[in-house]
Amino acid sequence: MGAVLLSLLLVSLSLSGCWNYTEVDDMAIVAGVAIDKNEDGKLLLTAEIVDTGGATGKSQAGYKMVSLSGDTMFEIVRDMISMTGKKLFWSHAKAIIFSEQAAREGLVKFIDWYSRDTETRSDVFIFVSGEKTAREVLNLNSTTESILSFELAQMMRDERYASIAPTVEIWDFIDKLESSGIHATAPVIHIHRKNGEKSERVAGTAVFLKDRMVGKLNGGETKTMLFIKNELRGGVLAVNDKRGKPAYSLEVVSNQTRLKPEMVDGRLRIQIHTLTKTGLDEVMTPEGFLQGESIPDIEQRAAEGLQADILALVHKMQQQYGVDIFGFGERLYDTHPRLWAQVKDRWPEMFADLEVSVKSKVIIQSTAKTSRAIRVGD
Repeated sequence: MGAVLLSLLLVSLSLSGCWNYTEVDDMAIVAGVAIDKNEDGKLLLTAEIVDTGGATGKSQAGYKMVSLSGDTMFEIVRDMISMTGKKLFWSHAKAIIFSEQAAREGLVKFIDWYSRDTETRSDVFIFVSGEKTAREVLNLNSTTESILSFELAQMMRDERYASIAPTVEIWDFIDKLESSGIHATAPVIHIHRKNGEKSERVAGTAVFLKDRMVGKLNGGETKTMLFIKNELRGGVLAVNDKRGKPAYSLEVVSNQTRLKPEMVDGRLRIQIHTLTKTGLDEVMTPEGFLQGESIPDIEQRAAEGLQADILALVHKMQQQYGVDIFGFGERLYDTHPRLWAQVKDRWPEMFADLEVSVKSKVIIQSTAKTSRAIRVGD
């Protein structure tokens, strides 16, 4: 797989009509980067570079890791030429991982160069490290023996099936920074450790006030955020039985969320309506549906659980962070532009005092192959 990917990459380079065409042998193809801060306050950039010289005959494309510190991104990137002997080629970069320290200090100074350079692409995925540094996450390629940045790009394309992390490309992050009425987010990447082995896992959300990270959401809260933003494309809803014990798993087939801002008695209020279509994919009890329990019962409890999760997350954002990651302000601008013009300069205060109501409906469209659980005999 890795060798095929590398071959396609090299072919694409040879076919592209770049105005500053450079021989492949003279380029260091960057797959992804990690950005940290040194103890002395300098930037530390670690680049994962595709090894175009040693992949022939290998089952995996090769890679090299190069780290260098400096005062600015541009300085580091230029000075890396002395380490690689080649000019860095950025058009195929797939991932940028920031340390939490860098994210909390503000990301504009790190991404400004990247967004300006004529050779970089705006569809690179961004992440915030859940570990102490971003470099240790990127260094997982030494364990997996594959190009980690390419793996991360594929993981984010498939993330809709889990919906426990947002999918954020750098153009989208910058767009949120420059917009009014919504704040930026980024997925959190961790090192998953099990049985002595390490692997990457993307779960959770880093929350930003302007360009500075102010907090995190876990995977469950992230799924709720995606519900509110009408960005949920899949995933699982866990539903308890009447006794409060985990009993059912509903696979999300589709979801539609509507946000309706309105003024009521001089106070701004927003209504959140969700309509979620699901399939019953798991019944975790040998008794099947408990006595007196029906499909509508499960639908109702799923809807009530989702409503509670949505209200809890909105209140957390209002009271703990004061950050509108849902785009309530954007929706107000779309529906009531004159009202938005009056309140946009004090939106943080308005958001914190916003009255929110939630109405959720969950529909179970199918019960897969059977409508009953497996029954264990005597």
